Amino acid sequence: MPNRSIYAHYCQEFTKLSVWYARKRILEGSSDFDNAFNERVNIFRNTKFYTDHGHLANGDTFPEWNALLDRVQEIFDQDIHAADTSALEQKCLDVFWPSLKERADTIGDPLPDLAQRPYESWSYDYRGDECLNIHIANTYRPASPLAEKRNDFAACLIRLLKDSQARRPEITVVACGSWLNSAPAFGALFTQAWHDSAEPSPNVRYTMGHWGQFMDRRGDFHAGNGQRFRTLGRFPHPCLRCQDKIQSVLDHLTLHFPQAVAINERCGYPG
Repeated sequence: MPNRSIYAHYCQEFTKLSVWYARKRILEGSSDFDNAFNERVNIFRNTKFYTDHGHLANGDTFPEWNALLDRVQEIFDQDIHAADTSALEQKCLDVFWPSLKERADTIGDPLPDLAQRPYESWSYDYRGDECLNIHIANTYRPASPLAEKRNDFAACLIRLLKDSQARRPEITVVACGSWLNSAPAFGALFTQAWHDSAEPSPNVRYTMGHWGQFMDRRGDFHAGNGQRFRTLGRFPHPCLRCQDKIQSVLDHLTLHFPQAVAINERCGYPG
């Protein structure tokens, strides 16, 4: 069942952190106000205005959201230069909160629908004819895919990669852009060539590739990473894009994750 109280707390703390980061970008001159809130932070997708069919960064318009931003901009005009940002963050949260709370009360934590996820925490798309792109969302909450569910996580990745080879044999490369590529437990799933290919993604956008590190395994706010972000002035785990040959990753998983292989054998996976 969706945990509304955990998700509501996440939204509160994550929104304050996002306001802090938007202020930082504006003062540094790397974003104007609209760019900071519409493209660089992820507040909008936690509000009642968000659907799967549009986003501000794509040029879609949401008048009710724009009305909230008008109020937030007035707060910024007054408080942006205050050394202590706590009042600025709280005032902005007060503006956003009704729209955040309505979404939290209605759907709770928006966990992925397992019925539509044959690879559990993994999903994918294709970048033209170039590569298989893989994405991650924790479907095991409150367990972690990098701890208790590690072998299930690896088993699903094996199935995804093998199925892709059958579905699109001309696609031989797999890639992923995520903060998780900076996490050793995630990196253990992949080859040395994967790590050697790492390229930073400094262009911060609203996606979870950067912002996912501020949600913990329960779906709550990751306070430790949030504090490190404020202290360092940069993301604790940089978003990296990595890639390697699909077959090389499969060979690595088969060698280093025999329990994952056994899971697939027990469930009758034909690959």
